[in-house]
Amino acid sequence: MPKDNTYDVFISYRRQGGAVKAELTKDELVKRGFRESRMFLDTRSLTSGNYLKTILDAIASSHNIVVIVTKDCFKNLPTDSTWVREIEYAIELHKNIVPIYFDGITGLKADEIPSCIQRLAFENAVQYVHQYADASFDRLASRLSKVPIALPKWSKWLIGAVAASGLAAGGYTAVDSFVALKPGEVYVVNSETSKSYHNSRDCATLKNARHRIKKISEEEAIREGKKPCKRCYRD
Repeated sequence: MPKDNTYDVFISYRRQGGAVKAELTKDELVKRGFRESRMFLDTRSLTSGNYLKTILDAIASSHNIVVIVTKDCFKNLPTDSTWVREIEYAIELHKNIVPIYFDGITGLKADEIPSCIQRLAFENAVQYVHQYADASFDRLASRLSKVPIALPKWSKWLIGAVAASGLAAGGYTAVDSFVALKPGEVYVVNSETSKSYHNSRDCATLKNARHRIKKISEEEAIREGKKPCKRCYRD
């Protein structure tokens, strides 16, 4: 477990039919800036000790829970399914839960999944489409929050100095970008000529921006006609 006992992402899946997709999801999130050491995937992250306790402790210490939903994954579940307990516990703790649908699934029916996790059917999910795989994982990444970086006390002075110098020199104005994104948020340059949205405040495009950086929802950015930044969302 990471030194501060937190994970950015816990990947929850049913081993029958979901293991390969879980590994794929992990690898794609790594490409998008999530550190592998801060993602929990049981085949790689489990150590000795009580299996279920380790799982539940990891969920409690995770900022996001990605649930892998595959064809027939809710059929013939054992009564003591650890996978169901994972999802149930994440719901109990009000975690940011993002299902990702594979195998052509477009939605879940609440009455077709265990009653204790029926809320999963109403979560804002990401649909994986093979022809648009990159865009699918881009959307998933945009809905996950990373652990905010703890800044020292003198950082407020530094942020102000950087912002002021940016305004004076016509460069990057670091204001909202020093605050971690919430699930579903992206960075945009507050300019009518800006055509992209970003998931990293360290993007070179943002560093060269001559206007204020702001945070908006991904949906709002798309409505404004903006597209994913090729630097932020590249493979």
